[in-house]
Amino acid sequence: MSGIRLRHLAFTGSDAKTAELKFDNGLNIIYGASNTGKSFTAEAILYMLGVSSSLRETEEIANYDGVWLGLTIPGKGDLTLYRSSRGGAFKLYEGLVVSAGSEDGLVLKSQHDSKKTDNVSVMLLEAIGLSGKKIVRDKYGAKNNLSIYRLSPYVVVSEEDIIAQKSPVYASGVPAERIFERNLLKLLLTGIDDASAVTVPKEAERKAAKAAKIEFVNELITQLDDELSIVPEQKEVEEQLERLDQSARGLFPRLQDVQMELDNLVAERRAKVDRRREVEEHTSELDLTLQRFAKLRAVYASDLLRLQSIEEGGYVLVAMAGMDCPVCGASPDAQRHNHASEEIAMVHAAAAAEAGKIEVEQRELIETIASLEAETGGLRNALAQVIRDIERLDREIQDARPNEATVRVSYEKYAQKRGEISRVIELFERRAKLVARKEEIEAESTKRDGDAMPVGPTSTTAFEFGEVIKKVLTAWHFPDADKAQFDLSSNDVTISGKRRSANGKGVRAILHAAFNVAVFVYCIEKDLPHPGFLVLDTPLLTYREPLTSKHGDLSEDEAALKATSLSEYFYRHLASLKEEVQIIVLENSDPPVVARSLAKIETFTHLDESGRFGLLARPA
Repeated sequence: MSGIRLRHLAFTGSDAKTAELKFDNGLNIIYGASNTGKSFTAEAILYMLGVSSSLRETEEIANYDGVWLGLTIPGKGDLTLYRSSRGGAFKLYEGLVVSAGSEDGLVLKSQHDSKKTDNVSVMLLEAIGLSGKKIVRDKYGAKNNLSIYRLSPYVVVSEEDIIAQKSPVYASGVPAERIFERNLLKLLLTGIDDASAVTVPKEAERKAAKAAKIEFVNELITQLDDELSIVPEQKEVEEQLERLDQSARGLFPRLQDVQMELDNLVAERRAKVDRRREVEEHTSELDLTLQRFAKLRAVYASDLLRLQSIEEGGYVLVAMAGMDCPVCGASPDAQRHNHASEEIAMVHAAAAAEAGKIEVEQRELIETIASLEAETGGLRNALAQVIRDIERLDREIQDARPNEATVRVSYEKYAQKRGEISRVIELFERRAKLVARKEEIEAESTKRDGDAMPVGPTSTTAFEFGEVIKKVLTAWHFPDADKAQFDLSSNDVTISGKRRSANGKGVRAILHAAFNVAVFVYCIEKDLPHPGFLVLDTPLLTYREPLTSKHGDLSEDEAALKATSLSEYFYRHLASLKEEVQIIVLENSDPPVVARSLAKIETFTHLDESGRFGLLARPA
């Protein structure tokens, strides 16, 4: 199933019996006397779709405070919309109901908002498959979002519209809406909207934008003129700059030279300072080493004195061995004590050998100390020279700074003055560019370039659609149906070149109905989205009774049409579409006998004692 199906339209009130009108999937016919609510049925359906904000005030509706519209929506099943008969927001209920708790249901707004889903319009368009579609509304490409209000002329056709001389495409009757309405038909016949269309400014907007640009540029030029009013002419300023550059020629190289000279001196001094630090550190290390070596030399001298004493004592003891005792005069044989002369001799020899080694090391130490003292002396001389070099560099740097500062000050003054003059020249150049830009803007055309944006269906689509209209009218056995076509110049149905508007009311009504039905048939054949249901109010007006109808006597073409069996074939064809579209026909005249087996028929008798009085009960 494509699109939406209506299931019931019901009215409820606290003091009134529920008035319910049920609909079948295929063809539905509601007919009867005037003033029984047939047209009000169409109005109420539009009201429950959110197309209108209020219901027409009648005596009958005063007894009812709620309206219920049952729907079947693809993918969601059966749903019911509720709305107060006095307007306002909706409530959405699951299932087909005519009553519900006040706390139940999902609130939906009546106002269309394409950016949100909490409104009836977007919900219905999503069910149809046309949600979010954009349609160009003017020749500049400005776009409007499709709403159920805009689509409603293809869903519910009122009696007033169906007989109107205006084209079915131009449902609003407002000339300013014609581009939108033609593009809406294009959307229905192609499934392609205008989202990709490029919007361009309107001519008035372009003129206003051009004037604004010129005014803005003039303001900038005026500001520059104010700044330039206190300076000489541009040529004189340029000559000043040239003279300044000539006078300062070579100044920058001089500044570079003196700066390089000063930088070299500072770099050399920095290197000398680093060298002084290195020499001082090395000298300090050598001084510390010499101090340690001096202590070692003293230790060596002390050790030699000790060893010499041991050597001398051992020599005496060894010499006295085997001699008479110097104290008592006893001979060696008579002496009782053993003085270990061999051991004394060994100690004497060892002391002599150790003393020899220390003497060698002492000599080496003395040589090392002498070498270090010589190195230290050289370092001290070098340090003195480095200090003298630093002092010399300090003097040279001191002497170079004033020259560098003088040249730098001169260059800074030159640069400052040149910057001031260059800024003035830049102001002149900016002014010249602004004047040129102003001339470009003034030369720009405010008329739209290129071809006009295409509007409505192409000629190929219009021809194919016309063929479907021809097929529909042929199925209805409309006279000269084979000569029917859709005319792009009038955006209406023509028969043998005769426009629909040139016919009587009844013929205009049937051709209008053919247009609406053809839109559905075309969408079905092309597998395009369509609303799924169509309400036609009095399409068979030509079958009216002139004496009782408010539309008066039949015109010649109406009388000729009434003499045919078109009404029978009309209902046969509509009934054949039941698998694809639900059609509700509101009529004053009795349907032909054949229609009774093809449609669900509801009769409004306008009689209390016979059948159903009307859509709503007669007020008490």
